[in-house]
Amino acid sequence: MPVRARGNSWQVDVRKRGIRFRHTYKTEDQANVMLAKVEEAISLGKALPDPEDCNDGRAMTIAALLRKAGEKYWSDTKHGYLTLRGIEKMIEEYIGENRALSDLNLDFMDELISHFKKQGNASGTINRKLSIVSKAATYAKDRGLIDYKPKIEWQKEGKGRIRFVTPEEEAIMYRVLTQMGYFQERDTFMFLIDTGMRVGELKNLRFDDLQGNNLTIWETKADHPRTVVLTKRALDIFLNNKGKMGMPYQKLIDHWNHMKCVMNLKDDEQFIPHCLRHTCASRLVQRGVPILVVQQWLGHKTIHMTMRYAHLCPTNLEEAVKVLEPTVTQAVA
Repeated sequence: MPVRARGNSWQVDVRKRGIRFRHTYKTEDQANVMLAKVEEAISLGKALPDPEDCNDGRAMTIAALLRKAGEKYWSDTKHGYLTLRGIEKMIEEYIGENRALSDLNLDFMDELISHFKKQGNASGTINRKLSIVSKAATYAKDRGLIDYKPKIEWQKEGKGRIRFVTPEEEAIMYRVLTQMGYFQERDTFMFLIDTGMRVGELKNLRFDDLQGNNLTIWETKADHPRTVVLTKRALDIFLNNKGKMGMPYQKLIDHWNHMKCVMNLKDDEQFIPHCLRHTCASRLVQRGVPILVVQQWLGHKTIHMTMRYAHLCPTNLEEAVKVLEPTVTQAVA
């Protein structure tokens, strides 16, 4: 390998096209940066770089930066493992291990966006990936690792459709999961429909979080506890499970996808566990619950998020149109 550990240091040892470069560095990041420079110089037929260029303490690869930022911001969060997996996938599929941090510029961001588009990623997916890079760039700027943070051109997102489970689909889900013997998953999915909780919030529930039929969710995405009132079905599920509602995420996804196939919804990309939260929100709005109450129920930081469901309440419009109907006199005239 061109970079290998030697005691407490890291050695770069490159032999290509009759050219030899060998030098030792204090950190693996510095060694990887120099390796990238050496290999680029050889491929372009240029003079080899000064071996001391990486000894200024600022040398780091983009891959190393992403991992450091990942460890700081997402290693102990509820959904952090998904972000960390996304970081590794970006590194493996496009960025590579040896790209110098000095390459983190506007051109790099344009290349990254182009790569995501070629993969067929939707604008929303691209923006979520760019947000990871943006956070890492802020981390680097704040610590003097880069002089400026490159501008990120966020992709325009459409509002899109809100996928929720119809009562008919819910009945099919219940039957299919029961027939497959996925009793824990069945109860979990029904519980999510009735509470509107996020999947990641389940694992932190405790039996003593329940007072009567009021369940307090202490650890939330917004970092603000909230309380929901359990339906009889949700209360029975919670009591039967003694408050232990969490389950391994991969198991939940695998069994969801199995159920999805049986329901002939394999190609429905929006039919994911999070649509159970949409289902709860949609039903609250459709059945006349004020939008501000729905915001409190879901734990949205702003009313803007909750307003996505407002169009599902046609009753208000039906009442409003009565005001516009002409009176008997006007109709005759």
